[in-house]
Amino acid sequence: MATVIGAPQGRYAALESQPGLLQEMIRKDPASYKEEFEDRFFKFQQRIKLFDFNTALHRNDIHAVLDLVTFLSGVAAFYPEHAKEFAKQLSDVLKENGPGLDNEIRLSFVKALVTLRNKKVITDSEVFDLFFDLVRCEDKNLRKFILGALISFIKQLSQKCPNKKYESNLQNLVISRLKDSRAVVARIAQLVLIDAFRKKYWRVAKIANAIAECVFHKVPRLQVVAMRFFLGSLAEEEGLSDDSDEEEEHQEQQKNLKEVMNAFKAAKKTKKRIKNLEKTKKLLTKDQKAKKESRSKFCNLEALNMLFDPQTFCDRLFGLLEGRKNEKFIVRLQQIALCARIIGVHRLQVLGFYSFMHRYLQPKQREVTRLLLYVAQACHELVPPDYVQDVVRVIANNFVTDRNTPEGMTVGINAIREIFTNCPFAATEELLRELSEFKSYKNKNVSMAARGLISIFRTINPKLLAKKDRGRPTVDVEENLIGGPLEFGKGKTVDYVPGAEVLPDETDEEAADDGTDEDSDSEWETVAHDDDEVDVDEEIDENDDEFEDVDESDEEMDDEDEEGWVTASDEEEESDEDADEEEEGEEDADGEEDSVEPVEKEKPKKLTRAQYKVQRRALRSKNNEVNVEKAKMISETRILTDADFKKIRVHQLKKRLGAIDSRKRTNADFKLEEELESKKARKDGGDGLTKLNDIVHFYKKLKTSKEEKIRQAQEGKESRDTFTKPKKNGPHVGRNNKELAKHKPHSMVRQKVRGKNRQRSFRDRQKSLRNYLLRQAGRKPGNM
Repeated sequence: MATVIGAPQGRYAALESQPGLLQEMIRKDPASYKEEFEDRFFKFQQRIKLFDFNTALHRNDIHAVLDLVTFLSGVAAFYPEHAKEFAKQLSDVLKENGPGLDNEIRLSFVKALVTLRNKKVITDSEVFDLFFDLVRCEDKNLRKFILGALISFIKQLSQKCPNKKYESNLQNLVISRLKDSRAVVARIAQLVLIDAFRKKYWRVAKIANAIAECVFHKVPRLQVVAMRFFLGSLAEEEGLSDDSDEEEEHQEQQKNLKEVMNAFKAAKKTKKRIKNLEKTKKLLTKDQKAKKESRSKFCNLEALNMLFDPQTFCDRLFGLLEGRKNEKFIVRLQQIALCARIIGVHRLQVLGFYSFMHRYLQPKQREVTRLLLYVAQACHELVPPDYVQDVVRVIANNFVTDRNTPEGMTVGINAIREIFTNCPFAATEELLRELSEFKSYKNKNVSMAARGLISIFRTINPKLLAKKDRGRPTVDVEENLIGGPLEFGKGKTVDYVPGAEVLPDETDEEAADDGTDEDSDSEWETVAHDDDEVDVDEEIDENDDEFEDVDESDEEMDDEDEEGWVTASDEEEESDEDADEEEEGEEDADGEEDSVEPVEKEKPKKLTRAQYKVQRRALRSKNNEVNVEKAKMISETRILTDADFKKIRVHQLKKRLGAIDSRKRTNADFKLEEELESKKARKDGGDGLTKLNDIVHFYKKLKTSKEEKIRQAQEGKESRDTFTKPKKNGPHVGRNNKELAKHKPHSMVRQKVRGKNRQRSFRDRQKSLRNYLLRQAGRKPGNM
């Protein structure tokens, strides 16, 4: 009698039906379950042979293959001899029949290779080569997975791989794929390099220059991506500060999370509320992570500084800009932006760029504000003034005219101001005085833009301004102008730390040490003497400020009035001399006889206004020279600490604001000063380039159009829901009056019920009475 082989029973049947359980058992004891593994591996090999004849499988066969691949990739590492063969078979199938495979099978094979790579069964270079070849398959999910897997591999290598040579070989492999004839392969390689650079996995000069070569790629899409990488975000270009916004967003998120947690603590712990709490936490975390990633995406300044030869790169880019005529305007605009950015950051000489930009500087030109911004960014102090003067003259002729709109005039003056800030040597006295006349223009935006230009040149080169526009120079400005105005090609260097005169030198320290041994009377006498000198200097400063505030009409006084003018300082000197002579007379009276006749003292000469100003200027220049000598001596003889530099910064700030506190200022003056200080601070930190907000800066709010008013009204209607009682979730959710009446006290609805009874018809009352009587008799009410 033939024996009948039944189905496997016991634990073998459980392992056969549960691959996950078999995986767990193999991990615990690989040797004992080697036969089960080999059995499944044999089944996989038989299935793989079918792909040589037909890559399209039935749906049931696909699920069987997926289960086998998932099982084998999880435990193949415990059997090295089979793992190598398994990885080779997967790679061969993907290379030969990759495009023809089913999407699910192809993706499962790729995931299995990732698992084998993580367990070091297959090398990184093999996986990278295979994945770049698979990118040609028209499968969006596969490309997305491959991109994420490659970035994950690079992250692991950057954190764990100490072998820099091996990492460099992988970098060369990815860079070589940028030259692939298939655009999709080059694009994936470009995205991998950009993401690796942004996330600081491969932030090296070789990667930055490889991305820079994509600017000259034949595929326009790759050009745009590479240029956007170097240019950064639009918000950064516009000059919008994200620090305060980030703090507000963080506080708002913390507030929302706190409210949710407090509401959860106070309410009853149900499954639904616990689920909603976890959902809210995930949403807040996801939003915060997305914002953090978006902020870390743009590292354009560091990439620009890593260029090997920026001059050659910029010349090639400008040649590309000049040669091509049929490109889209967006591509051309980004090429102009990148060229200007590199010129400004590296102080390059691309003189043809400025004449090339003349054609775009028209009020009706598309994106004209950004073009003006790029011109201002490309100007720096090493550009010959002739080229910059031509650009400024074109802007002045096209924008700063009465036939133009006030907004166009404001933008033109702001652009000229930013150009002169970057290249002050290009300013001419004639043009500057013409633009200064707009400070009294009827439109406030135009007048404030002109005043901003004047305020810039008060600190750079006041001699170019008219006498009435120069203002009162501060000590800081006078020190800067000691060597004369700046000239093109002549750098201004100092051999000392400016402001170091505020620190005590060795003689001051020795005097302070000697003074500690003296009695308290001598100390008080010394302090009083110093205070007298300070008071006299302060009074002279105040008097000088009063003199300089006088208009030109007051300066043209008669000679008789000028001769009769006596300064306050002279009166104080006379009173001081009288007091000294009285003290000397008292001493002589105590010690000697009054035999000597008093000598007639000469009256001090009266100074005219012009003489006083000359004397005061000489005194100031002498004081400045003394301060410079003291600063040199301190800088050469001592090592400055952090506390010393802090004192110097405070002293420099006081000198800068020395003459501001004593004069009357309007709100417009405050705005201009704050704007100037913010620009200086921004130029010291970061790339120091002009931002779009500096060009499109209007002090007066523009009138809103009809479309904007309608949009604001619609936004207001949407925000009204925040002041109403929140409704339940879901469509058509609410409670009618009948439901609301159930929760009201009977005293509130009693009158309504009585009214309903009076409004019933005779037939309704008859039916109600009959049903009542039947219920009283113990019978079931029926229909009449």
